[in-house]
Amino acid sequence: MPPDFRNNQDTALSELLDLTIPADCEAIPKIVDTVSEVLERREVPEQKRLEIGLALQEALANAIVHGCGNDTSKEVHCRLQTDSHRHILITVSDPGPGFRPDLVPNPNNPENLYADHGRGVYLIRQLMDEVTFQRRGNEIRMWKF
Repeated sequence: MPPDFRNNQDTALSELLDLTIPADCEAIPKIVDTVSEVLERREVPEQKRLEIGLALQEALANAIVHGCGNDTSKEVHCRLQTDSHRHILITVSDPGPGFRPDLVPNPNNPENLYADHGRGVYLIRQLMDEVTFQRRGNEIRMWKF
């Protein structure tokens, strides 16, 4: 479980990265590689780095495609933080109108099995330990413990 910041002063977050990128899908691999390098230097195990990288890739793609409408004049914000317990928090936000995560169709339902999209949020939830949406759904907070 992520730390409860309201009750425990010991769990303040440390900033590892704070990046703003243009809403361009070609920027995604560089951001994922940069995050992976930071995590490797912090001796995060490879399996966790791979899971975080794939979840981050999906979150950035959603922010660019859905939040920014592929408009490269808009920007996506990505933060990488850790706490004293070495838990990893990644936050991705965009300037879009947001969405209701509870209304995202389940890709495992028979009518969605062959859809060519709609698996990003599901995949993120499978890869990360806790996922929450803030600010009308245009900010995702992803925890890896």
